[in-house]
Amino acid sequence: MFQQQLQEDVLSSATSSPASTLYSPTPYPATGTWVQELSSDQCSVRLISLLYQCSSEVAAGAFDRANLCLEHIMQLASLDAPHTLQRLAAVFADALARKLLNLTPGLSRALLSASASADTHLVPAARRSMFDMLPFLKLAYLTTNRAILEAMEGERFVHIVDLSGPAANAAQWIALFHAFRGRSEGTPHLRITAVHESKEFLAGMSAVLAREAEAFDIPFQFDAVEAKLEDMDFDALRHNLRVRSGEALAVSVALQLHRLLAADDAGGGRRYCGAGGLTPLQIFARSSPSSFGELLERDLNTRLQLSPDASGLSPQSPMFSPAGQGRPKLGSFLSAVKALCPKIMVVTEQEANHNGALFHERFDEALNYYGSLFDCLECAAAAAHRGSAAEERARVERTVLGEEIRSIVAYEGGERKERHERARQWAGRMEAAGMERVGLSYSGIMEARKLLQSCGRGGSYEVRHDAEGHCFFFCWHKKPLYAVSAWRPAGAGYHHAGGARSR
Repeated sequence: MFQQQLQEDVLSSATSSPASTLYSPTPYPATGTWVQELSSDQCSVRLISLLYQCSSEVAAGAFDRANLCLEHIMQLASLDAPHTLQRLAAVFADALARKLLNLTPGLSRALLSASASADTHLVPAARRSMFDMLPFLKLAYLTTNRAILEAMEGERFVHIVDLSGPAANAAQWIALFHAFRGRSEGTPHLRITAVHESKEFLAGMSAVLAREAEAFDIPFQFDAVEAKLEDMDFDALRHNLRVRSGEALAVSVALQLHRLLAADDAGGGRRYCGAGGLTPLQIFARSSPSSFGELLERDLNTRLQLSPDASGLSPQSPMFSPAGQGRPKLGSFLSAVKALCPKIMVVTEQEANHNGALFHERFDEALNYYGSLFDCLECAAAAAHRGSAAEERARVERTVLGEEIRSIVAYEGGERKERHERARQWAGRMEAAGMERVGLSYSGIMEARKLLQSCGRGGSYEVRHDAEGHCFFFCWHKKPLYAVSAWRPAGAGYHHAGGARSR
């Protein structure tokens, strides 16, 4: 699929083309007639080469050369193209263009604010399409529910806190209702507190769950907290979540923890500089000293000299370190959760490293990661026997995944919200905060595999676990894309299920 195509195309380009064709924009005719002369394979090779080339030019601050790369990419790529790689390239080209545009914040905000607000209303429908088309969140919900069910064995009063925000779905808790009904000791008194920024979403979730709980004859209460996780006052978390004594607490958070890392880098978006600590003025002046750079020189020079953010910063500067920003947001959150003494906290995150300080490393990782997700969507749309599948795929690519790609590639500092890290990095953060791992049971991984089979999602999809059974990985063609792990306060002494065993 994309991963194999990427490796083959880059290798083919590197071995059959001189270095200049890989790292210097080839002077193709402006008319685009050269595109018609390329075969499909040649088009793929050229697109991947141009994407890497463009990212290198952006990282070096070579405005004119990056602009030429983008022009060539858009002659080969389109959001409406029939081939996955062409659509992926169009999304990444958009992100790279925004990266260049963000060097002049005023111009960037003027051009992009209208389009950003216009797309907001499309997000909920796109998220629903992604949930329906791909199995990853379904697997995460199933694994989370199994871990909660096992942790709550024998408990009569259970309080679940859902901190998944945009990734929350009432279907997860309806499935848990079913699971609790199967307990030998009967169903518990269940309370769910959901945190979400949309009042309408919370109202809908409350109505659906109340109706289902009544049908299942489960004593149930729903509490809504209208907020974004990153905006909550963690010092008052117990009060805000209405945590009571006498209730066994479980915390579920999917695809949200990484956003707390952005708060520790707030303000960095305006301070970011290109390679070598260049200011935006120096980047533009170097790229095009006789045109754009000179045009902006007087205005930019004045503002940069007056701004306290004018100096170039490196990844080692205090701005990139939580130590320079007061109490870290993620650390505050984990400390507050630990103080609540939950029996279990289940975390789902993207299994990727999109939080590196070096732009080119983030770009390389994102291109590989989202190439796999685009492949998943393409196969899901092809397998769906309904006329709207292609439209749903396009909605997910442009709205959900496209927004994540733009965040990773185009932005810096606090504006870069998508800061995905791998499970081993999260493990270090959790343990440093005084949390310890909870083994995920073997029955959990068997349930996940059965879900894939029942949905007809065997073969290309796979559920794996680490050697100790502490973490489950949801894979596409053996590439891990999402990870689920479970935690509790260290030394709490709770009984928990044994870890998964290798077959």
